[in-house]
Amino acid sequence: MTNELLIYEFRPLYLSLDCIGPFQDKPYEVDFTDKKNQPCNFFLLTSKNGLGKTIILDTMSSLLGLLGQAEPKQYGLEDMDKGLGRAQLDVKLRVFWQGQDHNIVLSIFGGSLGQDLSLKVWDKEELLKYNVTNWYRMGFTGQQSGYPLKPFSTHKSENFIADLLVAIQISLGSSPGSFGESIFSLPTTLSFSAYRDIPPIGFSGKLVRDRSITQPQHWGYKPVHCFSPHNETWNYSLDNLLVWLKWLDDGRFEKARDLINKQVFEGGNKYLDDVRRDPPEAIVRTGSDDLIHRLDRLSSGEKNLVQLFLRIGAHMTKNTILLIDEFDVHLHIRWQYRLFNALKALAAREDANFTVIATTHSTEILESFVENLDIDEDGLIKGGHLIKEGMFNDDDE
Repeated sequence: MTNELLIYEFRPLYLSLDCIGPFQDKPYEVDFTDKKNQPCNFFLLTSKNGLGKTIILDTMSSLLGLLGQAEPKQYGLEDMDKGLGRAQLDVKLRVFWQGQDHNIVLSIFGGSLGQDLSLKVWDKEELLKYNVTNWYRMGFTGQQSGYPLKPFSTHKSENFIADLLVAIQISLGSSPGSFGESIFSLPTTLSFSAYRDIPPIGFSGKLVRDRSITQPQHWGYKPVHCFSPHNETWNYSLDNLLVWLKWLDDGRFEKARDLINKQVFEGGNKYLDDVRRDPPEAIVRTGSDDLIHRLDRLSSGEKNLVQLFLRIGAHMTKNTILLIDEFDVHLHIRWQYRLFNALKALAAREDANFTVIATTHSTEILESFVENLDIDEDGLIKGGHLIKEGMFNDDDE
């Protein structure tokens, strides 16, 4: 079945929310397309605190996560799990399926029974506007009384939906074959919270004796990976990921090391050197060979960047959506621009389809972004959204 379906492009078009988080009074829509109706691959969200930036990213993760679940018990989003809210994510796909190329809009729904789940309806005129021929819908509906969730009516009846879900679900757990590149065309979403710490493993070194060469927690393919800032277990840690890459002995550790040294430590006196055996962990050196740092002893800004680049390199596919809350947190303005440009370079890659959706409070980054929004940059389709107080001013920037 998987040989019959190849995904060339998988990009968000719209997100509609109703009675979720601060979006309570009426449905709210985020448009991820540019002025030419093309789905953006580099998109910034901004607002004052508390207006819904984080809930937008969380809702997207929740809906995309349904692709990998045959019988989900919950959404993982409080307002939908309680049967109070509903949401719809519209995604544009370019696929090879049943011997032909297709342009498709896939709408993924979540919400309670008794409601019209179609927050956005795609008629022929709307499809033509985006150069799309077919509209497919899937999702799961919940009940105010609880679980389990039930498949939306077209979930099983449409051949394309059935083939897509089978392709994803039989690939769950498949090991990545490389670092920083991928042969998988199936979509994955890498979701990063605003807190990208690298905590010590265990408390005061208590669990050092329990470390072993163990497959990392997020190693296998999933349609959504949500990275926690507070997990102190060995198999979740970046140290374990680097030890695992070293143990594989196929060049992946060296690629990861070189990427971190370029994107994080270039221009300074620190560098990721190797991993050691006792205790098994990454070695960061400063200046001379005598001064060694652990990853959890890096600065907050360095941890932020190490988390992002190691997780992206390890778990990306050819169709990757990056959701990054407050991408600039803990970063000096010079490093903000450094990460900003690195994310743009990811979005512009020719060998993979990256969609970067990030939130920010950085006035310097926002001013630069708005000033250059209409300037063509190779490989980039740029867009943004401002959530205003009052919620329902849908102005895009």
